[in-house]
Amino acid sequence: MADSAPKHLAEPPRRFGLSPLQQLFLVAMLGLATLSAVLALLTRDDGGGSRPAAGPATTPAAPGTTAPGATATTGPGTTAPGATSTTVPAARPIRPTPGNLLADGDFERDLAGWAPLAGAEVERVQGGTSGRWAAALSGGGGDGRAGMARRAAAPARAGTTYEATFWIRAPGGGGQVVLALRELAGGREVSADQAGYTLDGAGWQQLAVEHHTRAPGSSLLLEVVGRDLAGDGRLLVDGIDLQTE
Repeated sequence: MADSAPKHLAEPPRRFGLSPLQQLFLVAMLGLATLSAVLALLTRDDGGGSRPAAGPATTPAAPGTTAPGATATTGPGTTAPGATSTTVPAARPIRPTPGNLLADGDFERDLAGWAPLAGAEVERVQGGTSGRWAAALSGGGGDGRAGMARRAAAPARAGTTYEATFWIRAPGGGGQVVLALRELAGGREVSADQAGYTLDGAGWQQLAVEHHTRAPGSSLLLEVVGRDLAGDGRLLVDGIDLQTE
């Protein structure tokens, strides 16, 4: 019987498992497979060869257009065909004209501070030129005259030239208007300037009057009077601007 081989010459025992290099390769392959599966889920289609349709996108409509089935929001007197009309007021001026000493010359809030002259009637009406509202003057005495005035329109500095501009419209298409800028001191008029104009047509016209102040500690009074007004005898006033020159 042959002798057994020495232990140091015996066949080394077999090892089961992977070498470190094989383990690294296997981990890399598993990671690649996982990444491929994730990408496949993200790009999976619905069987028709295209990606699922995205949700409806919202695109701002161009000015003057209305998306089908939407509610049209329009200015006064306009309605988009086939749409429901929602009337909104015209945008009012955010601030008065820079340098304007009269804060409420556009009549967008009220008629505070303005008083009728010679029995005239003064009211706010829609259709202004600097916003939605304007002041409408109509003669109360039947003589074709209509006017209003604003006392203490602004404090004045002596030796300063002031200019007041008015937007004026005679809806009847003709007539005359007189603008006045008066200087008051101690409750009395100390000086004044007037400017008269003939109104031609029914559109808005910008007219002005100037005054150079004399007395210290005085204030300014604004006055507008329409005469021989055609048609319904009304005079519209808006966008009054009082500035120093």
